[in-house]
Amino acid sequence: MKATRFLVGIAAVAGSMLLAVPAFAATGQVDGNITVGGSSCSWTNATTSDVPPNTLTIDHTTVQPSCSGSIAASLTNDPTVTFDDAAGTVSAPEVDVNGTVLSITCSYKVTNASYARQGTARAYTGGPFTANLSGGGALCPSTETVNSASLTFH
Repeated sequence: MKATRFLVGIAAVAGSMLLAVPAFAATGQVDGNITVGGSSCSWTNATTSDVPPNTLTIDHTTVQPSCSGSIAASLTNDPTVTFDDAAGTVSAPEVDVNGTVLSITCSYKVTNASYARQGTARAYTGGPFTANLSGGGALCPSTETVNSASLTFH
């Protein structure tokens, strides 16, 4: 009889612990586009760690840009994105990108990128941004200008 009560007590405690575990945040998706030096790169359906207006990160491994012109680009970090709905902005403290032209890869970092909301949807545009060289050979310019960038969360 004591064993049965003991097992029932353990089951009740375990059940209440399972119910007390917080739910994980829902993931979302983001589409984007950047324009640098006459070339444009865009992607769709990259995975985010949460949904707006919650602070989230963009999973760089799911950003698969398709680029026009002579450049290839890749995101090399998981940028954190913070929403300010009152101001109609979204910001990312650091965005790291590799750009490849003629088999030469240069790494750049944009700091404090801010985008303005367009209309009432979760579409934002920003730029121009200065990207500072963070790695690469002597043929890499010390800075590049990101003419424009857009993010659309869904």
